[in-house]
Amino acid sequence: MGVIQRVREGGGTRARQLTIYRLRQLITGAGAAGLVACNDVTEPAPIAQTIHLSASSVSLAPGTSQQISVTVAPQSGAVRLVVAGVPAGLSASLLPELLAQGETQSALTVSAPAATRPGERSVSVEASRGGGGDAVRPVYATAKLRVVVTGCPGYAIPTSCPPFPTGGNSAVSGVVVERTTAGTRPVAGAPVWAWVQYPNGNGYSAGRIVTDANGQYRFANLPNALILMQTWGEGYDMPCASVVQLTGPAAVANLELVSRAAPIAVPDPAPPALVGVVYETTSTGRQPLAGVGVYFESFFEVVAAKTTTDELGRYSLCRLPASASFVTPVLAGYVTTGRSVTVFGVTQMDLEMRRQ
Repeated sequence: MGVIQRVREGGGTRARQLTIYRLRQLITGAGAAGLVACNDVTEPAPIAQTIHLSASSVSLAPGTSQQISVTVAPQSGAVRLVVAGVPAGLSASLLPELLAQGETQSALTVSAPAATRPGERSVSVEASRGGGGDAVRPVYATAKLRVVVTGCPGYAIPTSCPPFPTGGNSAVSGVVVERTTAGTRPVAGAPVWAWVQYPNGNGYSAGRIVTDANGQYRFANLPNALILMQTWGEGYDMPCASVVQLTGPAAVANLELVSRAAPIAVPDPAPPALVGVVYETTSTGRQPLAGVGVYFESFFEVVAAKTTTDELGRYSLCRLPASASFVTPVLAGYVTTGRSVTVFGVTQMDLEMRRQ
């Protein structure tokens, strides 16, 4: 909406209309958030100004800091940057604060003192540009940075600090092996993840470790809860899920990998299991589709098991969680459509895909 400002000149009064522009959020191609002046533009139109951040969010541990690049565009005159709305427990500064004509970048440094409590906060950066005469009217823009302060033991994905206790005194260990038609062998350097699921529905990732030269791994600091183990890497699947109910100080879970280039469709997998064929649907009928990734999701959409269809389009997933889950076939160039499923014993489920 516009406002009227009256200015006295030579004993008379001249009405000059100034426009207050609404701000709307602008998400850049890099995912950074900003705000840009937009609606109710009067002639002559000002040059829109946008603040781009090199990251839309950052994670800080107490006692650390991070630096974010701030870019202002377009830059046709002097621009002043201000850090606004810094919440208690954080500190933030800009260098430089004044961008001369032609300068487009500044650096925002955000710090979390050692005593900062975990949680999510936001820091705003404001830019203003203005000049004399009607040709250049003041333009303002704002960008917000989401700041997550971590501090939860055992929590490895710091998108936000969960509002429940994490970590514990138990451990899960085992060996990661590759299974082939000729037998098994330990896999060194295999990444392993652990997902913790509490009975009340809360869950969190306990992080990622790598197997040693003998294929062995060990996760410490786990609570007594349901633990979903995961392992796969470049060129490998994990067709059999591994779910551990921790009730004591330690448990063992050996994990199996299968090469995606040589998938194994087991006709009688260990239950609870899901078996079937993935078909390509065409105008002339359907035919088995090889090389399809089949994902079994459970526990907050965490992938519990994953396999690849063989040359006959067959797949098999074993030792699955006995809970309502989702199975999704994925192949480049095809429409991805998942289906809900609850597995009992050995469940047969054929899946269909069509080209995009």
